[in-house]
Amino acid sequence: MKAGDFATLRHPYKGYRNIELIEQLEHKWLVRICESGLELEVYEDEFILD
Repeated sequence: MKAGDFATLRHPYKGYRNIELIEQLEHKWLVRICESGLELEVYEDEFILD
């Protein structure tokens, strides 16, 4: 798992599921929702790599 990888959220955020990993933080990943460009911090167990 590395920055630039694509993944799917286990539970949609505002209807969105597809994300791109941007940066690994201490306990979370900074991700960008592909369809909207919104950036979020999520734990590794909240997504599945594509």
